[in-house]
Amino acid sequence: MAIYYKDGFFDDVNGGYVPESAVEIREDKYLELLEGQSQGKQIIEDKSGQPILVDPQPSAAYELNLDTLQWEISPSKQAALLSDTQNQLIANIDAHAAAIYSTWTRFESEYRERQAAAEAYKSANYEGQCSRYITDFARRAGLNNKAATNLILTQAAGLEKLQVELANQRMRKYELKRPNLKLEQLQSIYDDIVKQMDLLMEAYQNG
Repeated sequence: MAIYYKDGFFDDVNGGYVPESAVEIREDKYLELLEGQSQGKQIIEDKSGQPILVDPQPSAAYELNLDTLQWEISPSKQAALLSDTQNQLIANIDAHAAAIYSTWTRFESEYRERQAAAEAYKSANYEGQCSRYITDFARRAGLNNKAATNLILTQAAGLEKLQVELANQRMRKYELKRPNLKLEQLQSIYDDIVKQMDLLMEAYQNG
């Protein structure tokens, strides 16, 4: 049996179909190509039509330089790829921030009412009528009304601080618009922004 390559492997067993201009390869070369492909390499034809292994194509914007066997991208395609990547990463940042913020504000009206009640009670020097927002919370938390009021206000201040920091991280998306950034730099900035957002979410969950 002879093995051939032309945009894929063929053999001549029982008169099997072999495309025109296919090249015959040795069995050990065939096994080498299959092994490389299984490890993530890409099989392409060199200038003579012989199959060889190269690193996988980074994206459709890249073309293989058959002289150097390196994937290259033209300046125009590079600019388009950078722009598309930049826009996608910015959209992802906004979406990630929105998802976190929606979690924090699911019961925003309730939080605001409880905070307002706590501020009013503290302003009254913790005396007089006390809202159920405070008394119910105090009972469930095993606290007196004053301690519950102070805890409510501390939690409200903490959430506001987290919201400000989340907004600051989201606005870092403009770092992605700095001129002359490379793809690796765009990704690095994006990864750090998402990491910092996730740390804020973790801080919120930990109270």
